[in-house]
Amino acid sequence: MANDLYDEAIIDVVAPEALLSNSYPIKVSSFDFRYYPRDPSDRTQDLILIDITARQLDFSSSFTLVSTAQRRSKVNAFVLYFDSFFTASGLPVPPLTEVKAIKEGEAVLAELWPVGGKAAHQRRQSMGREKDKITSFSTGPQSTSTHWKQTIFILREPMTVSGGCSCTFLAIDVVADPYIFPGSVVNGSFRCRKSDNNSRELDVEIHYSVVESEGTTPTDTIVQMYKVR
Repeated sequence: MANDLYDEAIIDVVAPEALLSNSYPIKVSSFDFRYYPRDPSDRTQDLILIDITARQLDFSSSFTLVSTAQRRSKVNAFVLYFDSFFTASGLPVPPLTEVKAIKEGEAVLAELWPVGGKAAHQRRQSMGREKDKITSFSTGPQSTSTHWKQTIFILREPMTVSGGCSCTFLAIDVVADPYIFPGSVVNGSFRCRKSDNNSRELDVEIHYSVVESEGTTPTDTIVQMYKVR
């Protein structure tokens, strides 16, 4: 039973206090896999659903995760989620747009947008102000859980992390040593593609390594492969 934990992604809810790093985007779109970008104004990874192609859904993206742990802690998994953005104009989401995170118990008012050329509901005073309006929601741990939950990739070799740093590292390989010390930075790549055997499944390959502190040599690269069903 334990072997399957490392071969298949788990769909479940992760508590926000369980996160031990910054977030980082591997794809950004109107309906996207999202971590926050190194440069928030860089939207070159956007997937605009109105004209997206099937080929764009197979991708490989690099990532850099900086430890935010306050004390030495064990990391057992990577967590994946997506944020959704909807624009009344149909145009791409502007740079620096933050997603709406809904907290537990927070009241949410439903949005009413006119569809198919029909007049707006009377509750709307004017659509003139709404043309640039952006509605969004997150499926991440920082927001109230949805039926999508989060996607969890369990590591065969847990990592031990402690206090992060704001250092910047360039294209570094990944680690083999399961222990990460203060100033830890995890560098890697996330590769996703549709399964050859089942169109409803995804094949995910994660490469990652650890730099213990600025100026140190990165550890060997670890590679794990998963099925997302």
